[in-house]
Amino acid sequence: MVKRIFAIVGVILFLIPSFVYSQEMLKFRLGILPVIDTLPLVVGKERGIFKDQGVDMSLVSFNSALERDAALRAGSIDGYFGDLLNTILLANSGENLKIITQVYHTMLRQYMFALVASPGSGIKTIDQIKDVPIAISSASIIEYFLDEMLSRADIPISFVKKMEVRTIPIRYQMLMGGSVKLALLPEPLATMAISGGAVLIADDKMLDITATIVAIRGNVLQAYPRLATQFLGAYGKAVHMINENPDAFKDILVKKTRFPASLKEQYSIPPFPDPAPPSETDVTRVQTWLVHKGLLSKELAYKNLVWTGYVKG
Repeated sequence: MVKRIFAIVGVILFLIPSFVYSQEMLKFRLGILPVIDTLPLVVGKERGIFKDQGVDMSLVSFNSALERDAALRAGSIDGYFGDLLNTILLANSGENLKIITQVYHTMLRQYMFALVASPGSGIKTIDQIKDVPIAISSASIIEYFLDEMLSRADIPISFVKKMEVRTIPIRYQMLMGGSVKLALLPEPLATMAISGGAVLIADDKMLDITATIVAIRGNVLQAYPRLATQFLGAYGKAVHMINENPDAFKDILVKKTRFPASLKEQYSIPPFPDPAPPSETDVTRVQTWLVHKGLLSKELAYKNLVWTGYVKG
């Protein structure tokens, strides 16, 4: 009997370090940007939803995608919130990233990106934009969305002139000050511009494409395959909570992102999609554009970009 007790104790002592180490590995750092799309992540963190699912997640906020990507390359974060286009480029450069879910997918009821004309420009419709410089950031999701909007409106890319203004707040200021007549802006700056007299020319509502995602390092997911399932369980609960009563989370939106308090009452928080990886069609669509732009030499396999090792239950 004594030998049996010692044997059981030995097994327990052997398992304890492994369990503790596993739990410690569920503490991971996710890099985010102060934008609307990150609301489910912030709510899930602040309401303890991720911890309830066994995920102790630290949200590391960066002022720009450039800073976030530098931290990822340096190993300072274990995953990130970002756009689909940038993630594919990072993966192509050698970063071992796996997309575990889409965060925002364009929808018919509300836009997230919009082409707007400056107040007093006289531009009212998309047919009037020929040869008028459009302020964008090239080789980015901004340019990708512009090209998709033009394609949907049957406007040739050669019809327009693109003007590099990479910093979004400066792009907004130039538009509202009349330095540029057209600019592609994300929310909430698009709504802010329109409230200030700018004119909506085109938006992303009809595009039906994935915009932003969450990706985690492949080696982390391989070592702890339940992490993705636990993360997505928590994320889904946060999404459901927001979609059920979006107005209840406007204060968090203002506090945790760059959302202007002055727009809080008039802005409707968009519904977020349930956790799911971007479709193969969406991934192919972005890669085709990247190859055409000379930013990608060849398309990457879908299975190499998207995590498929979920553990059910």
